[in-house]
Amino acid sequence: MDGKELLKIARETFGTNNITREQLSWVLQMVNPSSYLLKNHTVKGQPFTFSIPNRDMNNAHSHRPWQTDIVNDFHKNKAVIKSRQLGLSEIGVAEMVHFADMNSYNRIKALYTFPRLKSVGN
Repeated sequence: MDGKELLKIARETFGTNNITREQLSWVLQMVNPSSYLLKNHTVKGQPFTFSIPNRDMNNAHSHRPWQTDIVNDFHKNKAVIKSRQLGLSEIGVAEMVHFADMNSYNRIKALYTFPRLKSVGN
C-alpha cells in the first residue's frame, strides 16, 4: 500500500480532503494488522505483544516475533507448520476482530470457531 492509497482511505474515512496528522496516524494503525493488535487487543487482560526486549524469561510466553509475519499476511489462505502452544488461536481471533473492525462500515458479522479434534475410534 502506498501513500496515495492511504490518503484515499483517510479521505473516504473522514469525509474530508484536509487530513490531519491524527487522522493519518489512525489510518496507518488500522490498515496494519500488527499495529492494530498492539494498540487495541489484549490477551487475558494484558497488552498484546509480539516480542519482548532482551527475551526476558519472565515474559518468554509473549516473545513470539514470528506472529507478526503471519498476522500481516493478507492472503486469504494461510498454512502454518507449527508445534503446540504458539498462540495461533489467539492470532486467529485477533485477525478476525481486525477484519470485523476494518469492515464495520459494511455491517459485517463474523464468527470464529475453534477446531475440535475427534478422538481415534469414534
